[in-house]
Amino acid sequence: MPDTREQIANSFERHLEHFGFRKTAVADIAKELRISKKTIYVHYESKNEILKYVVERRAEEEKRRIASALEQLPTYRARLEGLIGIVFGFVRDWWRQNSESEFLERLEISERAFLDAYTGLIREYVTEGVSSGEFEVSDIETTVRLIGGLILAGTRMLLEDTEIEVEPHVARAVDCLLGC
Repeated sequence: MPDTREQIANSFERHLEHFGFRKTAVADIAKELRISKKTIYVHYESKNEILKYVVERRAEEEKRRIASALEQLPTYRARLEGLIGIVFGFVRDWWRQNSESEFLERLEISERAFLDAYTGLIREYVTEGVSSGEFEVSDIETTVRLIGGLILAGTRMLLEDTEIEVEPHVARAVDCLLGC
């Protein structure tokens, strides 16, 4: 059985999916779980903090799913290219479905959580690629941060136009960072 913190997050996520963020009330979560609002605030400082936790949890699940999908690719370069394609496909689809969503007000929470999750994969692929001799990188951490920044900048471009084909440009820039 999940602990109280997880139960709160699970209930919040259900309410969020059904009612949206604005209409998801801490009082409703407390009522569903038969706990006090005070108990919720022992585990989370605010409704935004619950949202942040839920989004981070989803980002980690997505990271594991992506890593599993990419592990059969033969090179670390191919895995990075695959990651770029998946991220941009996911973001493009999400923007198309949520362009008028109230979640845009809290975009930075999602951006940060997913970027942190993807950065873990980027770091793994770059580090292993350098170790295997596939990449020529002198500063792994700077390279990882630059790749994450390119992906973030590219996904933000999709805010303005979901039809723009930014992935090939990001992939080329990443290739250059890895020693093209």
